[in-house]
Amino acid sequence: MVKEKRKDSFRSCIGSDKMIITEILNVVLPVFMLLGVGFFVGKYLSIDSKSVSDISIYVFSPALFFYSISTSEMNMSDLGRIMLFAFILFFMFALFIHVMGMIFKWTVSYKNTLMLASGFPNAGNYGLPIILFAFGEEGVAIGIIYLAMQSFLMNSAGVFYASNHHTVPKKDIFLTIIKMPGIIAIIAALLLKIGSVSIPVALLNATDLLGQASIPTMLTLLGITLSSIQIKNVIAFIGTATVFKLVAFPLIAFGLLQLMYPPGSLEAKVLLIGAATPTAATTTLLAIKFRMNPDLVSSGMFVSTLVSIITIPILLLML
Repeated sequence: MVKEKRKDSFRSCIGSDKMIITEILNVVLPVFMLLGVGFFVGKYLSIDSKSVSDISIYVFSPALFFYSISTSEMNMSDLGRIMLFAFILFFMFALFIHVMGMIFKWTVSYKNTLMLASGFPNAGNYGLPIILFAFGEEGVAIGIIYLAMQSFLMNSAGVFYASNHHTVPKKDIFLTIIKMPGIIAIIAALLLKIGSVSIPVALLNATDLLGQASIPTMLTLLGITLSSIQIKNVIAFIGTATVFKLVAFPLIAFGLLQLMYPPGSLEAKVLLIGAATPTAATTTLLAIKFRMNPDLVSSGMFVSTLVSIITIPILLLML
């Protein structure tokens, strides 16, 4: 009888593990299927990725931000805590890079390039689909706030790291930030929420429809971006950037989340997934624009995206 019970328990565990693995595959595979579609489009079809990017940046994404924040049931205390987490995490990681640079005597250019390749998670066109499939609309509402902070950081600190070897007027950086449609949509939604202003149903429905196009468009665009990247012989840098982004960054985030949220809370899970995503594709655009080793940054982004096929499912299994 005891042996039979042990066998039943063992079979139950195996069945449970299979169910978990199946659920993880159901979460991760759709994301990489869409990435594959974008990769194929980028390789074999003549698509103007800039036009796709523009409509995503100026229409779909702001609509998604506005709708998600406007309909979110989180109070301002929750919103503030997510924003605080994003800023503290970034500064802790920047300090980590600075200390490592002192230990290994990296040049300023190398440290800046490494920050671009590992300090900005792809919380948008990679993180949001994962969060949507794993935690639903409630999770996306949390992920949107984190994404908003990442957008802010990329268009301020990211520009600083990318242009550190050039003289860029502070007013230009400030104008770049305030001109981002996503930032404008987020600020507008937050102000309306703070003021308890009733938003017309027609406007909510319109932004909802537009926002639904954002995630598949961004994922396909990321696949197109990956298809044009050529990996050079920069194994040492790629290895360092990938480990920093997919291991060190999430570990720092995990420690910080233990101090800010109850263990196992939805916020902690969503924010950890957002922090554990690979390098944002936007960093490659910044590196190209300001000539900050674009080959290194793009290679780091590409490899971290590939390796995340393993790390993200493992993290979801742990959660």
